[in-house]
Amino acid sequence: MSDTAEKSEKIKETIEATILNAIETERQISGMDHSKQKSELMAKNERRAEAMPSLIREYKEEEAKQELGLE
Repeated sequence: MSDTAEKSEKIKETIEATILNAIETERQISGMDHSKQKSELMAKNERRAEAMPSLIREYKEEEAKQELGLE
C-alpha cells in the first residue's frame, strides 16, 4: 500500500470514527437533563461537525492523488 493509500485509509477511518462518536454522543445527550456535562458534549459534537468538511476534503484530495498516480 502506498503512502497516499495509507493516508487516505487513515483519514477514512477518522471520518467513520468521528461520525460514530457523534452518534453515540447524541444518544447520551438525548437522555440527559440540562447540565454542564450535556453542554460539554454538545460543544464536542459541534467541533466534530466543524471538522468534517476539512476531513472529507483531505480524503478526496488523497484519493485524487492516488487515482492520478501522483504519489
